[in-house]
Amino acid sequence: MPTDTQAIKDRIDIVQLIGEYITLKKAGVNWKANCPFHHEKSPSFMVHQEKQIWHCFGCSKGGDIFSFVQEIEGLDFIEALKLWANRAGVRIETHTSEVNQSQRNRILEINSAAAYFFHHFFLEIPGAEVARKYLEDRKLTKQTIEEWQVGYVPDQWDLLTRYLLKKGFGINDLIAAGLTIKRDGADEATGRGFYDRFRGRVMFPLSDAHGNIVGFTGRVLVETEHSGGKYVNTPETIVYDKSRVLYGLHKAKTEIKAKDLSVVVEGQMDVVACHQAGMRNVVAASGTALTPEQVKLLKRYSNNVAMAFDADAAGQSAGKRGAGIAMEEGMNVKVIQLPKGFAKDADECIKKDPKVWFAAVGSATGVLEWYFERILSSVNRSSPTEKQQAVAILLPEIARVPFGVVRDEWLKRLGEALLIDPGVLRDEVKRAKKAPLRSPQTQVTSEKAPSAVLVRESQYDILVKDFWSFLVKFPDSFAALYPELKPVYFVNTAWHGLYEIAEKVYNNEQKLDLASVRQILAEKGREQTLDLLLLMPMKNTSEFSSLEAGKELASVLSRIKEEWRKQRGKEIQQKIMEAERAKDKATVEALLQELQTL
Repeated sequence: MPTDTQAIKDRIDIVQLIGEYITLKKAGVNWKANCPFHHEKSPSFMVHQEKQIWHCFGCSKGGDIFSFVQEIEGLDFIEALKLWANRAGVRIETHTSEVNQSQRNRILEINSAAAYFFHHFFLEIPGAEVARKYLEDRKLTKQTIEEWQVGYVPDQWDLLTRYLLKKGFGINDLIAAGLTIKRDGADEATGRGFYDRFRGRVMFPLSDAHGNIVGFTGRVLVETEHSGGKYVNTPETIVYDKSRVLYGLHKAKTEIKAKDLSVVVEGQMDVVACHQAGMRNVVAASGTALTPEQVKLLKRYSNNVAMAFDADAAGQSAGKRGAGIAMEEGMNVKVIQLPKGFAKDADECIKKDPKVWFAAVGSATGVLEWYFERILSSVNRSSPTEKQQAVAILLPEIARVPFGVVRDEWLKRLGEALLIDPGVLRDEVKRAKKAPLRSPQTQVTSEKAPSAVLVRESQYDILVKDFWSFLVKFPDSFAALYPELKPVYFVNTAWHGLYEIAEKVYNNEQKLDLASVRQILAEKGREQTLDLLLLMPMKNTSEFSSLEAGKELASVLSRIKEEWRKQRGKEIQQKIMEAERAKDKATVEALLQELQTL
């Protein structure tokens, strides 16, 4: 009988799977591409279809379908297993307990159950008539509502929480999923003090690129001073990061690849209206500017993007920021322009006349052409001041273009338009590069090179790495150190997963058995972790006795503790300042008490 992993591999073609993330080209019996895990000019990333493996000869990473998705999506092995099992239609048998133990998987199950609850309530319950009337007025068909699993929750305090508890989910997982809020003094035994985050709202499930429901957006039907705003989103959880989710991508990605174009609009209703009208390569950044992470998601399926900016100032500003980030990532960016005064967004335009929307997308203008048209149309070319103002606006946008030939062509066009020597503009671009034009957020998350090169290790990270590198060479020292170890020392480091495994092995075997650690790492596709630690250069450990090694490790751990206290102290002090500004005395007192116990 095949194992879970083999059964999944037998049903999923690795070329098709990896081809959803990067563009593969045939190379003999193999397929090749530029590696998604490091920056390179010539492709060294190879996929062998028959053996169902991949390997990069540039950065030495490689493996199977599980290791690929772990690497590119940041999942652990069990999460990757669950993801591909669902896709392959394989029922997990041998790893069932591990899947159930994963809080990430439990939260995904909770979100799925909540989506069913909201949708069923919308379709079947008389109390949802107001929501049904609202969507009817918005011209959504029943088929569309079912396809997008739109739902409704009435304005009751804990209706969803009670439903999910009866389904067997734990209250702490409901809180971790962002669906339930815990009041101070809440009592888990009686269930009092817990209430629903979403009340009296039309609910839109938010899915990742694979169709997993990771969160929700709720639109209030009747706004009051206590409703908490027109829109409420799931807060950040272990499965939902707003900056990494594009609404509708799971439904649009196939069409984006087929048309080699993604269309980006502002809100959920814009996406749903477009899909209902027959344009199915449309996604939304949900009311915010496109983030670098979202741009990278889009680039998996096409390098071309057309963006619709909402007519209001906030929409225009967010659209420009998103366009700038997409340009910096090398995407071909166009701007969709609706006839002036015709409609404020895609949804309104489609309601009035779908043909106008389709025509606007088809005639979208290149983003730099759009900028030039808007800025240069009113410039007095005989006024040095106005020319300088135009250059101040346009030059940073041109500088975003990562390709030298294209960038230089736009500098020539700007020079011709304003009667300025292009050489002067080139010098301005060079000076601008010394004072980076990108926002700090863009710089940090850029993937022009591996993150290990971009992000300089902090002193704390180095101490933690040294600790583990030393410990795997002297695993018998773990027993003496274990009472002093705390999970918080490793939570925000690259070694958090290793600590959890080491703790599990120690508790099961009363010693840190590296063979057992290696076995668990291998199941997660991370067997190289121990080898890397063993290979890390350190002091000449062969000269250390077990006693000396224990003392050295205790010394490193002591410095980790001290550094952690300093970092945590700074975090608490910052939170105290924020609480004081908010005049939140209870929080201030709690934080001061925590500060004193450090």
